[in-house]
Amino acid sequence: MKVIKVGILISYDYEFVKVLLPLIYQHIDEIYLAVDIYRLTWSGEPFDIKGDFWIWLKEFDQQGRIVIYEDKFYISDLTAIQCDTRERNMLASRMGRCDWYIQIDSDEYFIDFEAFINKLQKYDTKVPTTIACKVATLFKRVEDGYLIVAESNESLNFATNNPVYHMARINESGNILEIWDDLVLHQSWARDAEAIRLKFQNWGHKTDFSIDSFYNLWCAIDKHNAHVLKDFHPLVKTTWRKLRFLKGTISEILKSDSIQRINISDAVEVKKKPLLSRLWKEIKGK
Repeated sequence: MKVIKVGILISYDYEFVKVLLPLIYQHIDEIYLAVDIYRLTWSGEPFDIKGDFWIWLKEFDQQGRIVIYEDKFYISDLTAIQCDTRERNMLASRMGRCDWYIQIDSDEYFIDFEAFINKLQKYDTKVPTTIACKVATLFKRVEDGYLIVAESNESLNFATNNPVYHMARINESGNILEIWDDLVLHQSWARDAEAIRLKFQNWGHKTDFSIDSFYNLWCAIDKHNAHVLKDFHPLVKTTWRKLRFLKGTISEILKSDSIQRINISDAVEVKKKPLLSRLWKEIKGK
């Protein structure tokens, strides 16, 4: 059996871990939660993790599989994205030797994590490899459900046997890139207005676009006018084609057949590289 470990970055949005952990816990022997020891974001803003979260985590971790990794992840001389990348490399080092390193953000939920792990167990490779998965992004919570990005060609890197990161989870040291069909639901934008503003202020990509303009757009969108948005991703526009309404809670959506069909369309052009890899290429070309 291959040794597979998971690392999760937690910060001000730590509550999302309560959704993520039950989806992966039974399939992984070691899970590392990385959190800044001084409770500072990548932009140097303070955040707090309430005591009841740690109580919940201790009660949840019945098998003793979770390791809390605290370190200094904010460096004032670095940009937010540089702090992001630095933390991911430090986390990979802390995780120790294994066959596959998986890094998941706290708001990313695999639809079928067991199937993903089984595929990694069977995937034999002697060369440095990165595995990306398709992503369905929740854009906004609305009455009775969520607005979700449909017909998206978005994918993100999750697993690697060579954990060397150059921008967030991007590896530019020659890793072979595989894009698998395993679907991940990303709650990235489906937060209340205050949490979205906090995300914008501390996100690793906050300098890559006008956060005020996009925040105003996000505030203005609802279930009735969502159809007007076309090609609207803030970093690479054509990554997000349009929005669709899905009724239900996060738990209900994760179990529904509709989430599996959300990105199926003849109009979708499958990109050879994940979103962040394309952004990284654009940044290097400037």
